[in-house]
Amino acid sequence: MPIKCEEYKSVCVMTPSGDFSGAEPEVARKSVEELIDKKQIVDFVIDFEKAGFIDSDGLETLLWIKRKCEELFGQFKLANLDENCRKILEITRLEHRFECHADLTAALKTMR
Repeated sequence: MPIKCEEYKSVCVMTPSGDFSGAEPEVARKSVEELIDKKQIVDFVIDFEKAGFIDSDGLETLLWIKRKCEELFGQFKLANLDENCRKILEITRLEHRFECHADLTAALKTMR
Protein backbone atom coordinates (compact mmCIF):
# COMPACT_ATOMS: atom_id res chain seq x y z
CA MET A 1 0.00 0.00 0.00
CA PRO A 2 1.64 3.23 -1.08
CA ILE A 3 -0.12 5.48 1.45
CA LYS A 4 -0.38 4.61 5.10
CA CYS A 5 -3.54 5.81 6.89
CA GLU A 6 -3.57 5.91 10.67
CA GLU A 7 -6.26 7.30 12.92
CA TYR A 8 -5.45 9.42 15.95
CA LYS A 9 -8.69 10.10 17.80
CA SER A 10 -10.85 11.34 14.92
CA VAL A 11 -7.99 12.54 12.72
CA CYS A 12 -6.67 10.51 9.80
CA VAL A 13 -2.95 10.85 9.22
CA MET A 14 -1.90 9.86 5.72
CA THR A 15 1.75 9.17 5.05
CA PRO A 16 2.87 8.71 1.43
CA SER A 17 5.64 6.10 1.22
CA GLY A 18 7.57 8.32 -1.19
CA ASP A 19 6.97 11.23 -3.54
CA PHE A 20 3.38 12.44 -3.76
CA SER A 21 3.13 11.75 -7.47
CA GLY A 22 2.17 9.01 -9.90
CA ALA A 23 -0.49 6.75 -8.38
CA GLU A 24 -0.19 8.13 -4.83
CA PRO A 25 -2.55 11.13 -5.25
CA GLU A 26 -5.29 8.87 -6.69
CA VAL A 27 -4.89 6.42 -3.81
CA ALA A 28 -5.08 9.34 -1.37
CA ARG A 29 -8.35 10.57 -2.95
CA LYS A 30 -9.93 7.14 -2.76
CA SER A 31 -8.84 6.75 0.87
CA VAL A 32 -10.25 10.16 1.81
CA GLU A 33 -13.59 9.41 0.11
CA GLU A 34 -13.79 6.04 1.83
CA LEU A 35 -12.97 7.43 5.28
CA ILE A 36 -15.51 10.24 4.89
CA ASP A 37 -18.24 7.85 3.68
CA LYS A 38 -17.62 4.93 6.02
CA LYS A 39 -16.27 6.53 9.17
CA GLN A 40 -17.38 10.17 8.89
CA ILE A 41 -13.78 11.29 9.36
CA VAL A 42 -13.42 14.93 8.24
CA ASP A 43 -10.02 15.89 9.67
CA PHE A 44 -6.89 14.92 7.76
CA VAL A 45 -3.15 15.49 8.05
CA ILE A 46 -0.76 14.46 5.31
CA ASP A 47 2.67 13.69 6.72
CA PHE A 48 5.28 14.32 4.02
CA GLU A 49 8.11 12.82 6.08
CA LYS A 50 9.13 10.43 3.26
CA ALA A 51 8.11 12.61 0.29
CA GLY A 52 10.54 14.90 -1.51
CA PHE A 53 8.35 15.83 -4.45
CA ILE A 54 4.74 16.71 -5.28
CA ASP A 55 3.62 16.63 -8.93
CA SER A 56 0.66 18.49 -10.47
CA ASP A 57 -1.74 15.61 -9.70
CA GLY A 58 -0.48 15.68 -6.14
CA LEU A 59 -1.14 19.43 -5.86
CA GLU A 60 -4.62 19.02 -7.33
CA THR A 61 -5.32 16.23 -4.86
CA LEU A 62 -4.18 18.39 -1.92
CA LEU A 63 -6.57 21.15 -3.04
CA TRP A 64 -9.35 18.59 -3.54
CA ILE A 65 -8.88 17.11 -0.04
CA LYS A 66 -8.79 20.60 1.48
CA ARG A 67 -12.06 21.50 -0.28
CA LYS A 68 -13.69 18.22 0.82
CA CYS A 69 -12.68 18.82 4.45
CA GLU A 70 -13.91 22.41 4.41
CA GLU A 71 -17.26 21.38 2.90
CA LEU A 72 -17.71 19.06 5.89
CA PHE A 73 -16.36 21.61 8.40
CA GLY A 74 -13.25 19.51 8.90
CA GLN A 75 -9.60 20.48 8.92
CA PHE A 76 -6.73 19.66 6.60
CA LYS A 77 -3.07 20.19 7.42
CA LEU A 78 0.32 19.30 6.02
CA ALA A 79 3.30 18.21 8.11
CA ASN A 80 7.01 17.55 7.57
CA LEU A 81 7.37 19.26 4.20
CA ASP A 82 11.00 19.25 3.11
CA GLU A 83 12.68 22.19 1.38
CA ASN A 84 11.80 20.91 -2.09
CA CYS A 85 8.09 20.40 -1.32
CA ARG A 86 7.93 23.86 0.29
CA LYS A 87 9.50 25.32 -2.84
CA ILE A 88 6.91 23.56 -5.04
CA LEU A 89 4.08 25.08 -2.99
CA GLU A 90 5.80 28.46 -3.19
CA ILE A 91 6.40 28.36 -6.96
CA THR A 92 2.79 27.32 -7.59
CA ARG A 93 1.63 30.05 -5.18
CA LEU A 94 -0.18 27.51 -3.03
CA GLU A 95 1.82 27.89 0.18
CA HIS A 96 -0.82 30.20 1.71
CA ARG A 97 -3.65 27.80 0.88
CA PHE A 98 -2.42 25.14 3.29
CA GLU A 99 -1.67 25.10 6.96
CA CYS A 100 1.81 23.60 7.21
CA HIS A 101 3.52 22.33 10.35
CA ALA A 102 7.12 21.38 11.07
CA ASP A 103 6.15 17.91 12.28
CA LEU A 104 3.21 15.62 12.84
CA THR A 105 2.96 16.29 16.58
CA ALA A 106 2.64 20.04 15.95
CA ALA A 107 -0.05 19.46 13.31
CA LEU A 108 -2.06 17.14 15.55
CA LYS A 109 -1.85 19.57 18.49
CA THR A 110 -3.61 22.24 16.41
CA MET A 111 -6.60 20.03 15.63
CA ARG A 112 -9.64 21.10 17.60
